[in-house]
Amino acid sequence: MHDHETAMYHFGKDQAECNVHLIRYLTKNTEETGNLWSKELSDLLLTMNLERQEKISVGVTSFSETELSKYEAEYDKIITKGREEHKKTRGKCAYKEETALLNRLVKYKKNHLLFLYDFDVEFSNNMRERDLRKGKNRQKMSGGFRKLSGIEMYCIIMSIIETCKRKKMLLFENIQKIFSGTPAIF
Repeated sequence: MHDHETAMYHFGKDQAECNVHLIRYLTKNTEETGNLWSKELSDLLLTMNLERQEKISVGVTSFSETELSKYEAEYDKIITKGREEHKKTRGKCAYKEETALLNRLVKYKKNHLLFLYDFDVEFSNNMRERDLRKGKNRQKMSGGFRKLSGIEMYCIIMSIIETCKRKKMLLFENIQKIFSGTPAIF
C-alpha cells in the first residue's frame, strides 16, 4: 500500500492506494471547485469502509459479488457526475488538478477499491506511517542510530511496545514475561 507512488506499479499489480490520502485530495477538490462529486465519493469510500468493518466484526471475510457490483456502479456513477461538473470548473489550476484527479480515479480504480475485494488489505496506511515516524524522528535526533545493531534493537523494542499497545496488553508485565522466557505476544 502506498500514497499513489506511480513508480511502485512497476513492481506488480495488486497494490492498494491509501484511501485516507485520496479523501484528502477529494476534500481539497471540493473546497477549491465547489463541485459536489468529490464529497460524494469521499462519503462513498467511508461508507464502504464502515460496512467492511461491520462485516469483519461479525466474521464475514468478503463482500458478495452483488455488493461489489453495486459499489463499483456507485463509484462509476459519481465519476460520471464528476466529469459533468468538471466542465463548469473555473480557475486554470483547479481545472487542471480536477482533471488529473478524475483521470487517476478511473485509471487506478481497482487499486483504490482493493480493500473491498481483499479484507486483508487495509483502508489506509496511516498506522504504518505513524509507526515509521517514530523511527525516523529517532534517526534525526543527535546521537541517533550509529550502528546497525542499535537500529535493530530499537526496532525490536518498539515492535514489542506497539504490539502491547495495540492488543491492550500490560506493557511491563509482558516485558517481564519476555525476560523470564514466557513471552505472551510472540
